[in-house]
Amino acid sequence: MVQPATPKGRGTRARIMAAAEELFAERGYANVRVADLAAAAGLTAGAFYRYFPDKHELTLELLRELTVEAFEFIRIPLEADSLIDSVTESTHKYFEFYERHRALFGVIVELSQSDAEIAEIWATSRRAFYGRISGALTRGSVAERIRGDLNLDLAAEMLGSMTEFYAFQRFVLRDPAVAGRPLGEASRTLATIWLSGIASASPSAEPRP
Repeated sequence: MVQPATPKGRGTRARIMAAAEELFAERGYANVRVADLAAAAGLTAGAFYRYFPDKHELTLELLRELTVEAFEFIRIPLEADSLIDSVTESTHKYFEFYERHRALFGVIVELSQSDAEIAEIWATSRRAFYGRISGALTRGSVAERIRGDLNLDLAAEMLGSMTEFYAFQRFVLRDPAVAGRPLGEASRTLATIWLSGIASASPSAEPRP
């Protein structure tokens, strides 16, 4: 979608998008109307339609921006000499990102079941997430610390899915049995489980398939 030409227009568009994310967090997607979005942004319904044709297109824009941010938000390289610390830090940052955008992650899971465009946005985001994990494990001295008998693309999918589902339970479903644990402890535990499954005892290992 084309951005407004003026700073004021871009600011208004951003205000609508911020209001939408807040309302989705409070009420869920289905219970938010265009009139609610306009009122929360301090606009009339007519003014809303100058920026978005409907709630669905607004949601697509929110999710596209979420995907772009997800590609960029974490830039901590894995350090071969401190794998547990760097994986813990990366995991913690992912959880903070997920919590900050929990409403949109809830929307993307809900609507992807029936909306092909949203399903593709989610699939693209997951593929990028798993690809980043796989890429990090195959670089430089880190690769020497990883078991050689693993298909790392598949391992990245498994590790990423475990991380993502934990975040979904904690921040979207708000399962009290999960949400009450300290986030730092959860990040460290998940990193430990990760590394116990993929780290080699020594740099030498069987060739990967």
